[in-house]
Amino acid sequence: MKSLVAFWVVLCLPLFGFSQSYYDSLFTGDGNTFRERKVVPWPDLQSANVMMVKRVERIIDVRQKQNQPMAWPVKPLSTILYDAIMNNMLIAYETDEMSSSMTIEKLATIGTDTEYVESLVTADDPSFTQLDTIILNFTPNERIQRYRIVEDWIYDKRRSQYFVRIISIAPQFEWKMGGVGLGWKDLCVLKYASSDGKDVRHVLVNHRVFNRQNNVSQLSFDDWFEQRLFSSFIIKISNPWNSYVRDEAEFKDNSQEALLEAERLDRLLHEKEENLYED
Repeated sequence: MKSLVAFWVVLCLPLFGFSQSYYDSLFTGDGNTFRERKVVPWPDLQSANVMMVKRVERIIDVRQKQNQPMAWPVKPLSTILYDAIMNNMLIAYETDEMSSSMTIEKLATIGTDTEYVESLVTADDPSFTQLDTIILNFTPNERIQRYRIVEDWIYDKRRSQYFVRIISIAPQFEWKMGGVGLGWKDLCVLKYASSDGKDVRHVLVNHRVFNRQNNVSQLSFDDWFEQRLFSSFIIKISNPWNSYVRDEAEFKDNSQEALLEAERLDRLLHEKEENLYED
């Protein structure tokens, strides 16, 4: 009889308010929840089991609909990364080799734009004007619109599984001079994962990305990249000439054909993965 009573007491505990109410944490935001999150380490890969590796470069454009959460005005990815560099939480590198680091002072000068404004010298003579040069500071949330991702596609024969591992992330901005756009340029190159903790994953794991489907399911930016929830297009796959898709003769003057080729290369990667599983 006592055991039966104890069973019913345990069963009814939630009904008497002993469980945490949803309303108790309704306004807590993502403060402690995300600050306490830790990076989930990647599964160990033994060199002897790696049968194939392909290095891929791709572009993530935050203006695409699927990627708009990355530009969430409350805390855009660009601001998170830029602030982390300025606070010495991340090391900015100059190239993909990530051998030469960039000083904060040098980074602060990259991306500044000059604007020329015509102004009156005297109010009495409107025909007598001068050209003033205005230096516009770099604002990451407005200027950074793309990210260049370098990643390895690794096939592990022991697990019969493909692993995609991001190597680096380079925020990109449209380089301007005198208000004239001169193309896209890397702000810097950031290490995505490392053993010392000074990497993108250890920063992004503590920052929330907006989930447009369900506000209860809160994702970090680390989840966003690891689950590959972004949309992107390939600009380069490792090749003997080390060339980008846009540099090949048949696509050099045709950006639309270059995008179609990028889609074809992406499809080939996934088809190769499926064929390996079938084998």
